[in-house]
Amino acid sequence: MEKDIIPEWTEERAIAALKENKQVMIEGLREQANGQKVYVEHEYAKLRGVMVGNPNSTYLPDPFHPSWYTSFRSLPKDKLAWFAKNRGKNIREADPENWQKMAEELEGLAETFRQSGAHVIQNKQEPPAEVINYTAGWLGQYGRHWAFHAQAFGEVFGNVIVNFHETQPSIRYNYIEYIEAFMGLVENDPEAVWMTMPDPMPMPTAFGVGLSPGDIRIFPNKLIVVGHGVHNPAHINDRSKPRSSGNELGAEVLRRMLKPFGWRVEQVYFDANFGYHIDVLMPIIREGLIAIGNNVLLTPLPKDLQAWEVIEIDPEEYSIGAGNTTPLSSDSIIITAEAKNLIKEVEKRGVNVVPVPFSTVYSQTGSGIHCATFSYWRED
Repeated sequence: MEKDIIPEWTEERAIAALKENKQVMIEGLREQANGQKVYVEHEYAKLRGVMVGNPNSTYLPDPFHPSWYTSFRSLPKDKLAWFAKNRGKNIREADPENWQKMAEELEGLAETFRQSGAHVIQNKQEPPAEVINYTAGWLGQYGRHWAFHAQAFGEVFGNVIVNFHETQPSIRYNYIEYIEAFMGLVENDPEAVWMTMPDPMPMPTAFGVGLSPGDIRIFPNKLIVVGHGVHNPAHINDRSKPRSSGNELGAEVLRRMLKPFGWRVEQVYFDANFGYHIDVLMPIIREGLIAIGNNVLLTPLPKDLQAWEVIEIDPEEYSIGAGNTTPLSSDSIIITAEAKNLIKEVEKRGVNVVPVPFSTVYSQTGSGIHCATFSYWRED
């Protein structure tokens, strides 16, 4: 049975809780960070430590809530209808067969990381009801928890952890399930700095982004590229129009947070009709090589990147997650196994491709391998 009600506190329950003196939310999660370091040079440095999400944390949102519809509006009508019919349910209840496939694909990804030599931190236990219902105060009965995709926990820039607030409200706080893992990382690495983006809620959610930089790409020389998705190029200069990924104020706040550490933040705009986040559209392959579909970007790349080679992604392969890849190192990358054309083009350039099946996850959620990955340690 799903945990859908937070137990009411009574004096008897309070006394029992104090007697138990329980100080752990997720048993053993903090300890998984033992011996780990917090440091990310850029996105294709050698992957040494990663968090992977919880296959049990898959509670479906209301796709027509304004804060979600900003991103979900590009989904096929039948997919929107399915989300609406099952909003508030865990996928394992709404569609047990597909949930099992999703869990298997996530475990396959985690095992690929382990085989590459990376340490994997993951919770597979059912999160507490208080976590599941954490965002219900402003999203109502369907505002529940999603932590299947760990990339939404935030990013690491050098030795600085930044917990982001994602575009969608229930994902803005999904890292709370892993808060003890972050505590363990900071305890184990005396150089680690831990920051959190300013709280975006409660705020009006008509445009869904609150305060958020959205998804980003991390390049060498401390360059961060933030992508904002718009459904019409005319909206770029109209801040009243919705962005599918973060907003300009969120990017500016991130810039100010990281400027003392030497990082630069540049912004680009993309056509949100192709996808909702820059990391589902423009993967970094290795030094001097990215991939992106034709006409996806609406503004130029930063000057640092304009000489990089670009592999053109087939629009049909976007729909299976080709744009959502995760490098293991400067010469090896994980790409969803179904993206045959992209795999062929990447291998032509001398990069080893590790294909990992992830089509069920992507077809259900529109988020793939990179979205499922929080890299906290990348160092050559």
